[in-house]
Amino acid sequence: MISPAELQMAAQALRDGLLVAFPTETVYGLGANATDAAACTRIFEAKGRPLSDPLIVHVAPMQSHPSVTDPNAILEELGQSGVIDLEAIPTHTQIVLRRLIDACWPGPLTLLFPRGARIPLLITAGHEHVAVRMPAHRVAQQLIALAGVPVAAPSANRFGHTSPTTAQHVRDDLGDRVSIILDDGPTQIGIESSVLDALQWPPVLLRHGGVTRERIETIVGMAVRTSAHTEPGLQTGLAAPGMLEKHYAPNAKLIICNNPFDLRRELTVQGARGHKVGLLLTSAHQADFADDHTKYIVGNDHESMARNLYAGLRALDSAGSTVILALQVERTGLGAAIADRLQRAAA
Repeated sequence: MISPAELQMAAQALRDGLLVAFPTETVYGLGANATDAAACTRIFEAKGRPLSDPLIVHVAPMQSHPSVTDPNAILEELGQSGVIDLEAIPTHTQIVLRRLIDACWPGPLTLLFPRGARIPLLITAGHEHVAVRMPAHRVAQQLIALAGVPVAAPSANRFGHTSPTTAQHVRDDLGDRVSIILDDGPTQIGIESSVLDALQWPPVLLRHGGVTRERIETIVGMAVRTSAHTEPGLQTGLAAPGMLEKHYAPNAKLIICNNPFDLRRELTVQGARGHKVGLLLTSAHQADFADDHTKYIVGNDHESMARNLYAGLRALDSAGSTVILALQVERTGLGAAIADRLQRAAA
């Protein structure tokens, strides 16, 4: 349990331009004052993150009326605070954004907006749009509200490495490069937020995440496009975080198998090559591999698989695995986000 004094100290650290790691409902974030370019530079330095990979700006429920969830009021406050340029959003796009905010905020959905005057281009990788999210985690909300500033925060890990879902994961990756780490136990969802560009028409899902594509399409009343991996452009960086072909990777080589038969065959092949093989399995396939192998069971439904995915990869790394074998996940619902993380981690 995080004390009020700890929260106050962390909030002051953010105002002072320091880095604070904090829990959200998705993964742990590495936060800095989003209006302070020098503070945000420390995020890139601490993670070893290229400047071409933009950051997400996290905001709290309305500072003046925390219980108000009216999307019109939220957009107005974001505009008045200088986080977004509300006047630059066409009317038809504002309608879609209001629907998404009403249905999904606070929660694991990041939305793109025209960049406000207070947000440095450093955060957006040179783009004139900014990614914004309102986390649902009470500690994240309290921290941002106490700091009184929007908080830029990617995942609190080494760049490209498996994302952190506990405070210990943050310590393992970043150590003393973070001024304060707020420990509130394991995160609930376990994978990052979905990132949606509703400034385009139809909207484009830039990153699969905690809000499924199916739910987004129901909310906006139309099909959305999806974006595959991409590379930074010559003048600007990536459109959103999590779009590189290789990302979220464990230290061990990760191999995705189509079915248990292929996994069994790959287990034999990699063992014959002298590798220590770790298995990332669902509960349904645990009995198929009851022999003496290093295993991590992620659960059997998409929610538990997402929650345990990164912890499982890190645990198998810690056990000394040089190769990790996992089964392909069906790309429906939350499974699309899990499959996306596995694909990029294995790239």
